Formats: sequence, structure tokens, C-alpha cells
Amino acid sequence: MADEITLTMPRERGFHGVAFLVLGGLAVRLNLTVENLEDLQIALDSILDRIDHKEGEITVHMAPEDGALVTRVGPLPSSILDEIEREQDHELSLRRVLESTVDDVHVDGEWVRLTKKVVASG
Repeated sequence: MADEITLTMPRERGFHGVAFLVLGGLAVRLNLTVENLEDLQIALDSILDRIDHKEGEITVHMAPEDGALVTRVGPLPSSILDEIEREQDHELSLRRVLESTVDDVHVDGEWVRLTKKVVASG
């Protein structure tokens, strides 16, 4: 698949912008609406903001699949994965942010898969 992108980068905050740049480039290539792009950026930022920024690498994989853009992020520590899986009614948890910005959130081992149904602009 030509539009599939895998980006492995250091966990340091300074590299997060690279992930957003790649996401934006893919959004332009797929002709996504600004709303779709903003939702995906919020979801990705919510995860990247919670990782330990000191050492190691994080991988972000993006690929269009059947009218959706699927983004996989990992490996993630169990504390973040637990926060994603835990239902929380009274606070703005990571899970609530993700559920309000993407259509499906799924934890798969040390990875989280975010699925956003996309609408082409124009």
C-alpha cells in the first residue's frame, strides 16, 4: 500500500512534531478534511504527551483501510495502556479523549490502534 507510513523516532518531545508533520502530509495526500486531521492530531498528541520522554523509541504506523485511517502507536507502557482500557466516568481521561476524537480504540499487546473514519474534502 503506497500510502502506508511507519515512523520510528526517539521518545523525546522534540520529535513529536515529526509525527504531526507526517500525519499532516498523509492527510493532504488522502485529501482529508481539516476536522479529520485535527481529531487525529489530538488523539496522537494525547498519547505521545503521556509517554516517558527520556529513552527508547516510539513507532507510529499510519495506513488507510476501507474508508478509515488506522494509526498504531507503540510500544506503550502498561500505565498508558491501562488508562486507555479503564472506563472513567467523571474525569477527562485518556480514554475519553480518544473516544471523542476517533471512531475506535483498541489495545493490542503493547500497542494502541486508533481508527478514524475519514471523509475526503472537496
